[in-house]
Amino acid sequence: MAKIKKTAEQAVRRAKAAGAQARRQGGQLATQLAKKTAKQAGKTVARVRRDAAAAVTKIADKVTGRTRKRKRAKVVAAVVGAAAVAAAAGVAAASRRKQ
Repeated sequence: MAKIKKTAEQAVRRAKAAGAQARRQGGQLATQLAKKTAKQAGKTVARVRRDAAAAVTKIADKVTGRTRKRKRAKVVAAVVGAAAVAAAAGVAAASRRKQ
C-alpha cells in the first residue's frame, strides 16, 4: 500500500512540476508537456493498479488453495501437450512408413 501511495505522490509531483514549467514557457509547449505528463501518470497508475491486483490475487489464491490447483493444471497441460506432440510424431512416422 505504501508503494502505491508513494507512486501516486510522485505522479502528482511530476504534474505540478510540469504545470510550473508550462507557466514559464507558455502556450504550445505547455500543451505538449501536459499531454506527456498525463500519459506518463496514466501509465504509472495503470502499472500500480496491475501490481496491486496481482498481489491481491496471489494472496487470495493462497488463502483459497487456488495456487495448488493452478500448478496442477499447468502440469496436466504440459502432459497433454507432450502427448499431442508424441501422437503427431507417431502419425507422421506412420504416414512415412506407408509410402
